[in-house]
Amino acid sequence: MKSEKSARLQIKVEFSDQGEVPALQAYAFNRQGAALGQAPLKDGAAVIEVPAEMDGQMVELILGPPTEKGQPLPTAAALKRMGGYAKSTRLLLDKPVLQLKLPTYVFPHWCLCYVRGRLVKRFNLPDGSARELPVCHARVHVCEVDRIRLVIEKLPDLDILRLRDDLLHKLQLRPLPFPPIPDPGPLAGPIMTRSAARPAAAQSPLPQAPASTGAETLALHAAALTTAQSAGQARSQLLGLASIIAIHLCDLTYLWGYFRVDALTTIDADSDGRFAALIFHDCADQPDLYFWVEQFQGGVWTTVYRPSIGCGTHWNYPCGSEVVINLPGAVACEEPPYDVPPGVTLFMLPYAIANAPIWGIPPGAPAAPAGWVRPDGMLDYQTGTSLGWLYNAPFGGTLNFIHDDSYFIPSSGIRYYRYSWRHLGASPNTGADDPSWTPISAPLARGYRMEYSDRLPTYESYPVGPVTVGSHSGLFEFKPQTPPARGTDPATVLVREWTQGNLGEVGAGWNTMLAAPPLSPDNLTDDAGVFEVKIEVFDPAGHQVMPGAGSFRFLARNADGTTTRLSTAAEEAGGAYVMRVHVDNNRVQADLPQPSIGGVSASDDCGFLRYHPGDLVRLRYLAAHPNQHAVFDFDVTRGSHVLPEASTLAPYVEVAASSAATVSAPYVKVAGYYQRDFTPTSLVGSCVNAAFAGSLRVYGKATDGYQRLGIDDSRLIAFALAERGVVHP
Repeated sequence: MKSEKSARLQIKVEFSDQGEVPALQAYAFNRQGAALGQAPLKDGAAVIEVPAEMDGQMVELILGPPTEKGQPLPTAAALKRMGGYAKSTRLLLDKPVLQLKLPTYVFPHWCLCYVRGRLVKRFNLPDGSARELPVCHARVHVCEVDRIRLVIEKLPDLDILRLRDDLLHKLQLRPLPFPPIPDPGPLAGPIMTRSAARPAAAQSPLPQAPASTGAETLALHAAALTTAQSAGQARSQLLGLASIIAIHLCDLTYLWGYFRVDALTTIDADSDGRFAALIFHDCADQPDLYFWVEQFQGGVWTTVYRPSIGCGTHWNYPCGSEVVINLPGAVACEEPPYDVPPGVTLFMLPYAIANAPIWGIPPGAPAAPAGWVRPDGMLDYQTGTSLGWLYNAPFGGTLNFIHDDSYFIPSSGIRYYRYSWRHLGASPNTGADDPSWTPISAPLARGYRMEYSDRLPTYESYPVGPVTVGSHSGLFEFKPQTPPARGTDPATVLVREWTQGNLGEVGAGWNTMLAAPPLSPDNLTDDAGVFEVKIEVFDPAGHQVMPGAGSFRFLARNADGTTTRLSTAAEEAGGAYVMRVHVDNNRVQADLPQPSIGGVSASDDCGFLRYHPGDLVRLRYLAAHPNQHAVFDFDVTRGSHVLPEASTLAPYVEVAASSAATVSAPYVKVAGYYQRDFTPTSLVGSCVNAAFAGSLRVYGKATDGYQRLGIDDSRLIAFALAERGVVHP
């Protein structure tokens, strides 16, 4: 809490030379580094208002570059890093004057650095294409990181030697052998640290890199590092290899804790995800910048990007260059990319399940394009992994339904919508709310931003449901054109604006685990299958609004992505838009027993499965899913080489397949297990005795529309074959 009483700390600076005096700002901090106040230095004087309770306490005064208007104050560490002059003094209210006599050369030349960037969200669509959208209404924290040279100077000797070895390994250089060290006899005291070591001049000579720049200088430092025989010598050469260390710092995790990070400023991204700021830095060195990002989601600020220091720092940032930050966890901003049919003003458009566009049942019912939600509720999608395309995939997990609606909704006759689900084929009932349908009622809120005439913007949230209106429950409010004013809003509010469009927000979030939980010892009923999901529209009194030319229209997307069409009779029922979603949260099954000969799989005391030349070795494995919604692959490795004759063909096999092909004969499914008999020679080859590994991986195909859910299982075994009766020394 800010003190009601304050004192005036006066700073008077006399410059002892005739040098040029830079623009200066005086900053005051307490011993914990908290800012007490600041004021510009004019004609060698500044007055800072500080809390009166600081009387008698130590205050750190720093003279540094002035901050831009509206930007947060830099920290004490950041000011010192950029070359600010620091002086600690005890604040005495009866003598609140600090007089300094300084030469102008103690201040570096400060340069302004224009920092700019762009926030994006990159993702793969189910059809395999990539897309990039801006991330707007986020805030970017711009920080400065200690220079690598500063960290090297303070590293303990053990970490210096470790860094030397790691860097030589990454550069594929070998240290030269050290000369024998004479036995010093019993240690009479502690091992010397760097500060206690003898002066560098007394140490054995070491090749020194000349004061030049470029690849040649780096090569000389690297060569000298191979001959470094002490931590001091290694430290000297590592200082010249800071640019090389920066390249590999992401792997050198033990160094991360030595770096300090200081906040310089916080910037709001605009509607295109762009941000920009001006910062000061010492002209003799480029700033090392680190960015982390928050976005207002669900009514709270959520960190969507905060990489490690070693992997996320932009070393020697070129001022003015654009930093592009990909934010997979952010909500992208998107303008509607489509046109509506002529004559349609009020509409609702079921758009997608997450990233999977909704195809519906168009006139003539053509097949859905790859990557679209099919009329049967399944999806063919590109995984972006070695699995490639997966076909006839169900949905699972939590499904985010995305829709859009007319700018003129809500209106006097339309205010609410509702999503509901039921098992396909459930018996309908009559009444206000058909009990065969269950509303999707996970709470939702819409974020918005308020600008003021007297303060920085704030971010708020507006809850939209679920609510009960009249006889209907589970209703959600269509987002108004502008965020509504609240009674608690100050009179200085200038603008209220939504932070996301409809296509960047969830219209309904359905946790399918509640409707179709996986089979388990506690759940013996398989609820997986086809579900119907319907969307209804309601007026302010809670009465359902029937679609039509005089009210509103349900629209559906066309494959071109830029046009829409009126929904068909096959897509509507009871005044609602109805679509199918195939849901399956069941787990896969994997089993990989040991190979057997004549039905016996147990190995002998030495761990071998022993064979006669005429025996057959049987390999068996189970790759299954209760409803066949999985794929698998199986590999056998001898030594370090995969045996294609015993391994399934890439990239995978459907668990529903009756056989699993290899380059030779297939595995055939018998009683649920895939199996095949091999002659021992076909497995051991010319080895006679050989060691093997068997690897089975089963992948569930279910997706939430963003990515495959990863309902997987795997097994790994090792086995060895040896010819019976053969004894080897």
